[in-house]
Amino acid sequence: MILSRRTLLEGLLAGGAAAALGSPLLAEPARNLDILCAPNAASIVLVRLLDNGGLSAAAPGATFRLWRDTDELRAGLVSGRSRLITTPSHVPANLVNRGMPMRALAVISMGHLSIVSADDTVKSFADLRGKALVGFFRNDMPDLTFRAIAKREGLDPDTDMTITYVRNAMEAAQMVASGRAQTAILHEPSATAAIMLAEKEGRTLRRVVSLQEMWGKHFGKPRIPMAVVALHQDLIDESPEILAALRAGLAPAKDWVLANRQEAAKLAEAKMGIKQPVFVASLDHFHIDVVSAKAMKPELETFYGAILDLQPAALGGKLPPDAYYLDL
Repeated sequence: MILSRRTLLEGLLAGGAAAALGSPLLAEPARNLDILCAPNAASIVLVRLLDNGGLSAAAPGATFRLWRDTDELRAGLVSGRSRLITTPSHVPANLVNRGMPMRALAVISMGHLSIVSADDTVKSFADLRGKALVGFFRNDMPDLTFRAIAKREGLDPDTDMTITYVRNAMEAAQMVASGRAQTAILHEPSATAAIMLAEKEGRTLRRVVSLQEMWGKHFGKPRIPMAVVALHQDLIDESPEILAALRAGLAPAKDWVLANRQEAAKLAEAKMGIKQPVFVASLDHFHIDVVSAKAMKPELETFYGAILDLQPAALGGKLPPDAYYLDL
């Protein structure tokens, strides 16, 4: 069959119209998608959506795994192996500013950091002056958040206290739980795990400072947009159904987790390695939510601004563009 020039032009125009309407002619499901998630409890939202079949049509054969550190996360993104992630919210902002077309869809954690201590003299942030602490992910999200608050509190973490950094939160939790350290900066579920482990050994650990409350004291609201669901633009272009499935399923997945805590805990243990009692006990402390990145843009920009003041390279030196923020 030979196409006339007019027929060919009509076909090209129709294709252009379809693309303009958001219906790419070559769109297809994202088969065997590798979903890479942050090792914090808020990732349960995406785990639930995958487990209940909410992504089965848009992403048949999708798999889930946790990244162990941010280097592994970045490697998965740069290699193209992982194009749907849960992540600290500054990571995709950094990447988009460096030329990778990442898009933030939704904030899923409004902050999950606290100071845990066995030291009875530590009752406030100011009491950290002169103390020794254990931290993790140096110059990354937890550390930068702590440093931003310390700066507002008039403390210099490099001179007014001593911070020893370990590779990850669970290593920090084990140190403080065993008594090898007195005070640690922890996320969830590591803070809950530390408290429970210490109790088994007859030691008492307390959450002495909520970094979310400290953030509210200095930056507006007592919540920190710390974890997001993000996608590579190529995934959206090739398989727009995945974006539609996430928009339809993330909020109901969050609602299910909060309404079915024991079942969610079983899922967390099976898929994320978080022990059921730890998950249930930590649930109220990791401030799970699902709010569109577009709606959270002012608070995300406040958070990004605080990071830029400390370490511009962590954000690629600037705020991300408007196109970075997607709506639910």
